[in-house]
Amino acid sequence: MKIKSKYYISLFFPLLLSSQLTFADQSNATVEQVIEQEQQGKLIWGDLYSSDVNSSIDFYNKVFGWTTKKFGEKNARYHIFYDGDQPIAGVISRSAQRNKTETALWIGSFTTKSVQTAVTKAADKKATIILKPHDFKYYGKRAVIADPQGGVVALLELDPKNDNHKKISNKWNWAQLFSVDTSKASTFYQHSFGYSVEGAGESKQNYYLSQQDEVRASIVNLPESFEQRDRWVNFIEVDNLMSILEKAEKNGAEIIYQPNKNNQLAIISDPNGALLGLAEQESE
Repeated sequence: MKIKSKYYISLFFPLLLSSQLTFADQSNATVEQVIEQEQQGKLIWGDLYSSDVNSSIDFYNKVFGWTTKKFGEKNARYHIFYDGDQPIAGVISRSAQRNKTETALWIGSFTTKSVQTAVTKAADKKATIILKPHDFKYYGKRAVIADPQGGVVALLELDPKNDNHKKISNKWNWAQLFSVDTSKASTFYQHSFGYSVEGAGESKQNYYLSQQDEVRASIVNLPESFEQRDRWVNFIEVDNLMSILEKAEKNGAEIIYQPNKNNQLAIISDPNGALLGLAEQESE
């Protein structure tokens, strides 16, 4: 199979993230409290907003082997993708007129201690509140914002009294923001969401975002070949990257970034234009 990269893209995906737990430093905390704290700032959920929900469902079912269920009997607009018996993402109808360049968009949800606090801080820095804090059934409270440079991201405050969020697949494991101004973007996410910022790679213009001593995401320059507005690309683990790419192309996707010997990562644009990152799952 030939895969051609149409764009020149930099990816900063740490292959060895710190995995040391902090139980020893928090002996007075319960196991649940420690786990909750370690999840802060982490990408744990994705929502696909699509102008053609049926074609999106068909694509992801065929390529990833996911199944789909409606989210409750009374909510016909929102569906849940399942990876085996684990919920992994949602899909909801989106107006095609919202954006001229794409008719579908993946929005990743990052955990936070307080959705309202994060949204308030983001608004103070000129972010646009797309969806105000609201109940996200089973999982907690959620909000969606566009940062000052146009990057769309969601925040999820997990409900500690509900165990449903523990059933969510853990295959979402990375996110990268492609930015027109990485310095401004890093300052915004540090202020609004409480990330620590450190330089990534040799360039002084790329950054890692960390919380709880774990690297959660990266910020790099947006290639000139893209429309110049910030955009997040969320990465999900797959068992066999080349097999997924072959199926994706067969079903109408475009390969935006191809894997190489040192970096088993890829980015696809699905048939409706939504960008999604893929990472080869490490063998145990």
